[in-house]
Amino acid sequence: MSEVELRKLALAKYIFLHGCSHVNNRDEISRMLAIHHFDFAVEMVLKAIALKHNILLSSKQDPRFKDLWNKLVQEGVKLPLKSEIFALHDERNLVQHSGIIPSLEAVKRFEASTEIFLREVIKEELNISFDELSLSQLIVNTRLRELVKKAEGMFIVGKYRDCILTCDEVLAEAIFNAGDVFGKAGMLAGYFSIPGDEFIRVISENYAEKYRDKEFYMPVKDLSRAILQLGRAATTMQFLDEYRVKFIRFRRIVENLEQIPKEELEKEARSALNFVTGLILKWQEEGVISSGTTGERRT
Repeated sequence: MSEVELRKLALAKYIFLHGCSHVNNRDEISRMLAIHHFDFAVEMVLKAIALKHNILLSSKQDPRFKDLWNKLVQEGVKLPLKSEIFALHDERNLVQHSGIIPSLEAVKRFEASTEIFLREVIKEELNISFDELSLSQLIVNTRLRELVKKAEGMFIVGKYRDCILTCDEVLAEAIFNAGDVFGKAGMLAGYFSIPGDEFIRVISENYAEKYRDKEFYMPVKDLSRAILQLGRAATTMQFLDEYRVKFIRFRRIVENLEQIPKEELEKEARSALNFVTGLILKWQEEGVISSGTTGERRT
């Protein structure tokens, strides 16, 4: 299988997993988006199979969903869960064309059936397991790609705690090195202190020096650094955008890792992996994260 084909399958997997994250949000818009994501992932995989069998000659061809399914079956392709996948597509049409809001129960049902379908079809027809499809290949930064691939490998072999801890390492690398988000946040915090210069003066390295002979020298020095860190932290949160709530959930997973029941570790590890991968791809698209190689490593 070519690199381009593998990348498309990885994108299909990412779209499915992004839909799963919408399911966790539970609100009406997220449920509508989840249905779209599941249907889109299925269609991407069906087209990949159709290209393999020369049923489609170009990925730009856009046959009707059910027509494409029937043509694949006529060519001897075994596609499971027909009634369920057709029901998913019909649900997607209701969402898109009629604005119907699917129930949470329906969305969870389609989440489960879509995953079963993708796992079976990708393995049987494209000769690669769903778990082996690496989202890390979508990441251009070398260091981040290596770390995400490491986390994915731990997830595959069931080392869920190690996977979560590696995801935490990925996030730190993205914020402090590859993307230098913390440094960029400091620049923004400084810029928006204009027209007053009080903030810049207080966070400057030599601010506390005029109090060196005073008994409150160390508290002033610590306070200056704390104000700088607070400004950076507040501004860094703006880079998260729609990932702010997911960031909080991720931090809870990391900080309470030892208390997570064994039977919930797989779900939490997947959530952590989806969060850091999605955030990196967002920052990558926005140009926040440097491409190709790591950013300057900071100590």
